[in-house]
Amino acid sequence: MLSERDIETDVPVPMHGRVDQVFLAGGWLVVVDTKRRAAARVYLKDVIQLSVYAAILSRQSKTVLGSNWPVASEGYVRLVTPQGVTYTAVRLLPSRVIISLWNRYWILKGQGAKARPKIPAAGVCKACLKRTGCPVGQRL
Repeated sequence: MLSERDIETDVPVPMHGRVDQVFLAGGWLVVVDTKRRAAARVYLKDVIQLSVYAAILSRQSKTVLGSNWPVASEGYVRLVTPQGVTYTAVRLLPSRVIISLWNRYWILKGQGAKARPKIPAAGVCKACLKRTGCPVGQRL
């Protein structure tokens, strides 16, 4: 149904993103996001990202697709690793949780809060592309 498409909504809060793929399966929209990684691992940030796309589509499917399709409560992370490609099913977060995360983000941003990264293994920091802008990475 969709591939590499910008989507957005203003209701109930402004959100936008570029969805990798959306399929129609059994009358439901299914969101898929591709991640290239050394290991086949799904992170919470992946689930949040897919959930945001689902929340947007649940409000905008008629505008984007011309029909008001329901969005599945499960999405997939397509993991591309040196070992091959796997699809991992994830349970998407409800819209109320996404709205709560959106509100929390803007509260913290308004207070001038900044991320405080945990100290990972030195080898991880040395290979990280964000090292120069990270207080932990700069110390290594």
